[in-house]
Amino acid sequence: GIAAALLIFRMVHYELSFNKGFNNYDRTYRVVRNTNTPTRGMVYNTCTPLPAMEVLQTEISQFETSARVYELWANITIPNPNGGAPEKKFGLANQQVAFAADPTFLDIFDFELLAGDRKTALAAPNSILLTKSWAEKCFTNWEAAMGQTVLIDNLVKVKVEGILADLPMNCDFRFPYLISYETLKSNEDFFQHTGSWGSCSSNDQLYVQLENKNQLEAASKAVAMVGEKQYNRGGQIRNRYHHLQPLADLHFDNRYGNSGSHTTSKTQLKVLSFIGLLILLIACFNFINLATAQASLRAKEVGVRKTLGGTPIQLIRQFMTETGMIVFVALLMGALFALWATPFLKNISEVPDSLPFFSQPLILLFLVAIGITITCLAGFYPATVLANYQPLEAIRSKAAKQGFGGQALGKSLVVLQFVIAQALIIGALVTIHQLDYIQSKDLGFAKDLIYTFPFSEDKETIARQTALKQNLLQIADIESVSFNSDPPFSQNTWQSNFNFASRPEDANFQISQKFVDADYMQTYGIKLVAGKWLTASDTSRHCVVNTTTLKKLGITDPKEALGQTINIGRARLPIVGVTSDFHTKSLKVEHEPLLLTTRKEFYGQAAMKIRTDNIPQTIAAIENAFDKVLPEQIFNGSFFDEDIARVYQNEAKLSTTCKLFGLLAIFISCLGLFGLATHAATQRVKEIGIRKVLGASIPNLIALLSKDFLILVLIALIIAAPLAWYTMNLWLDNFVFRTHLHWWVFAIAGVSALFIAFLTVSYQAVRVAVANPIQALKTE
Repeated sequence: GIAAALLIFRMVHYELSFNKGFNNYDRTYRVVRNTNTPTRGMVYNTCTPLPAMEVLQTEISQFETSARVYELWANITIPNPNGGAPEKKFGLANQQVAFAADPTFLDIFDFELLAGDRKTALAAPNSILLTKSWAEKCFTNWEAAMGQTVLIDNLVKVKVEGILADLPMNCDFRFPYLISYETLKSNEDFFQHTGSWGSCSSNDQLYVQLENKNQLEAASKAVAMVGEKQYNRGGQIRNRYHHLQPLADLHFDNRYGNSGSHTTSKTQLKVLSFIGLLILLIACFNFINLATAQASLRAKEVGVRKTLGGTPIQLIRQFMTETGMIVFVALLMGALFALWATPFLKNISEVPDSLPFFSQPLILLFLVAIGITITCLAGFYPATVLANYQPLEAIRSKAAKQGFGGQALGKSLVVLQFVIAQALIIGALVTIHQLDYIQSKDLGFAKDLIYTFPFSEDKETIARQTALKQNLLQIADIESVSFNSDPPFSQNTWQSNFNFASRPEDANFQISQKFVDADYMQTYGIKLVAGKWLTASDTSRHCVVNTTTLKKLGITDPKEALGQTINIGRARLPIVGVTSDFHTKSLKVEHEPLLLTTRKEFYGQAAMKIRTDNIPQTIAAIENAFDKVLPEQIFNGSFFDEDIARVYQNEAKLSTTCKLFGLLAIFISCLGLFGLATHAATQRVKEIGIRKVLGASIPNLIALLSKDFLILVLIALIIAAPLAWYTMNLWLDNFVFRTHLHWWVFAIAGVSALFIAFLTVSYQAVRVAVANPIQALKTE
């Protein structure tokens, strides 16, 4: 129990420490945007339109400073002085994202700078800051990196103006480098960094720092007023607001997500902490039960001590000391076991293996606190029971009759143990069932055997897209190839205002956009319900929308929409087709209005439908084709279904956590049950002997000794089932698309617990039942 609690404390403490290392983190905020929609409710986004950033930076008096940030995933290459392919090239790993940032970004976040000037390092165009580890990868050592020139995607030259110390592990920023925000402006053709009040990309974000944390209320009101006119065009009711998200919430508010790092729900941390507490309670309940059950064995000792003048306080002190010694040994063993089990934490948490364990003061403080608490909680009641035995009754062994079977507290504690254990098992089964539902649900597109990789969106890459596609199509086991901005299911968000047909005002909702080619439908298995698919084009000439868009526009027949126009900015896009709804985001949200159109300059990902034959050879051939056409870029391929699974990694880890700790709770409960069954069987040895002499069969004796315990486990199931049903319903409510709670989940948990409990108890019952009755009936 101590080992489990210690591991859980380590996990929770690590997650709660995120972003706390920054000075002034309590007055640092990110500007985010909420949009209230008629059908989907509130939609949350990190994006801030570029014009809104200008207003926020200049007109909010409560801001001490602010910094614009643009997320990018560009590779870093070291140019070859002789020309040709670069000497070295480095791509971003999973959960890494690079930033273009204002110089004030280094004022808001006090990252350690090993070289360079904080005020000027990000001031000039075409400047870059590398982290220490990336500087060492790019050059012989980080000191040698200063002043060197590197290329972003082998095209944009930037000069190393500073070296950052490697970022702390408990920080939500995962950037390997920072480029100056001015680099975006001086290379607009490469970065395509434009925007208006009506369009918004989640890549564009704004971080601010208040002059005083007490100014939050005033600042929030001012921020909410930004865009009042621009978001309220055409007499519509305003439904879009900016507000301030505290840096302290960045790691926990998964409605918005964060820059590359994982998010952890605070509810999940509370559940985890509660599980740790429950497992400790089970262990304490066991100790109380076993100690009180075995109290009769020490009854005469108590009687003699009291007769010789021992006081209850002295006896309580003695028994509490004994408990304290047992707990101390358990602390040592639990700490060693937790240390051994630490590498396995990566299966259920993000805690890095390199994080110190016992050198952390809070871990040691937790161990001391838990030792004192368990000693008091587990030892006080048994010590009081023993100390209050009456000397005469104790010496006559009348106390021996106060066995487990006659103690209401003992039975209650057994029931509580199995209530906790069975609730955890039910929770694990429900989460597993929901994850199975997610994996098996028809998402509206094909996800199996689709291999994807990203590529740059610069002009030189655009010019080579056709050659890349031709090379990929020559691979025998590739059925189709599509270039697009992102796949059907993606965490990226690209939204815009629009108006429909000849309606004078914008629609009262925004539409998400994906830029796709003519082969997108075939590759991903998108289903049309009306019209036709997009024809090949390098620019946006026409579009396809989903049925949710039509529902929100009040159109019931998809054919009515064909030929009507979607007007976004200056673009007038006739609708040529309507797709059935497919899931573009997590199953936690409703279908979103979606527009698909062609636009070659926004393609940044390739998707290939491949055959099952020779998959390793096919992937190797894909990489060769990539390196042949884009030798300066990094190949980073993955299967689409694995990318989707990563979106639900928090749910998968919660399921694994409930499963592991649920089994541990059952195991600890059965240890206690085994001890109680041993004690009960020992007390009834002579009774069993008499029953055998009088003709009782072994099955009858096993049933006699087991039924009391199994009844307690059954009562526990009756209590645990409604508690687990209520709790798991709350969890499933997080998903718009969810499975149902079936009766068989509770049946499996109950039958499993009963079977395990029966095996535990029946071992002792069989041992006593097959014993020689003559030996049992002998006197002492």
